[in-house]
Amino acid sequence: MSAFIRCQQVVKAYKAGAHEVVALRGIDFEMEEGEMVAIIGPSGAGKSSLLNLLGGLDRPTAGQLMVGEQNLLELKGRRLATYRLHEVGFVWQQVSRNLFAHRTAQQNIMLPLTLAGAKRRERGRRAKELLDAVGLADKAKHKPVQLSGGQQQRVAIAVALANQPRLLLADEPTGSLDRENGVQVMRLIRELREQLRLTVLLVTHDIELADYADRVLTLRDGALGQDLTKQETPVVEDDGRIRLPETVREQLAKADQISVEVRPEGVLLRPEKAEEDLSEKLLQGILPQDAPPPVHRFRLRRQKERQA
Repeated sequence: MSAFIRCQQVVKAYKAGAHEVVALRGIDFEMEEGEMVAIIGPSGAGKSSLLNLLGGLDRPTAGQLMVGEQNLLELKGRRLATYRLHEVGFVWQQVSRNLFAHRTAQQNIMLPLTLAGAKRRERGRRAKELLDAVGLADKAKHKPVQLSGGQQQRVAIAVALANQPRLLLADEPTGSLDRENGVQVMRLIRELREQLRLTVLLVTHDIELADYADRVLTLRDGALGQDLTKQETPVVEDDGRIRLPETVREQLAKADQISVEVRPEGVLLRPEKAEEDLSEKLLQGILPQDAPPPVHRFRLRRQKERQA
């Protein structure tokens, strides 16, 4: 059974004046249908860029991108608009991107149904159904300004689910909420995911809220990092050596060589093949010739195990 979401060597570069900024560097990523995955990372890591690509709001510079049976690189015009309207729902951190200030909660939910051509009676029935699902049946006639931040996000989730999409994308859905409301929103997303059999991909800065997902991945400098779902803690031996977790050792053991990058925030170990991988080849020609110098790197070669 193939994965519901498949990203293969996805690269995304943007123009920034005379330079190219690479937001995503050869992303390889898969999700099963019905799975809930959280991606955490600092601002500028490429999290929103990945969501925009999966939502059909942007196109990759290189690579392959599949959602279900849809090849997003092939979607254009009406087919792309249909995908955005029916197959994927968005929840953003900013209220202004989720809801129209002059419309009531019910009217906001009915808007995507109107765009999809639903009849008036169906629009009303679906809006009532979703307001009840998010616990706001008594707020149908309230405008966003009359709702709390947590209630606004609940309405935003209802809007995102109006046309029964299979995929829900949430970009920092709790970023503007306090802890209590953030927890409530995450619980709601998890409950709706189970009830409606949604596939949910969300990005966040908050590792505690990310734990509501089935898997937690890191994204930094445009590259996916470790899976924190089964995170282990490194151990410092008596002689000062650091014993890495088994999952880290398994990844390093597959590499022909290990790149050690000394960064301001610490030291990064990166497994690499002896030959340039596809992502590096794709990046050639994208980065400008006068780009800033790369981070200092050192190569480590694993010692062969001694014969007994």
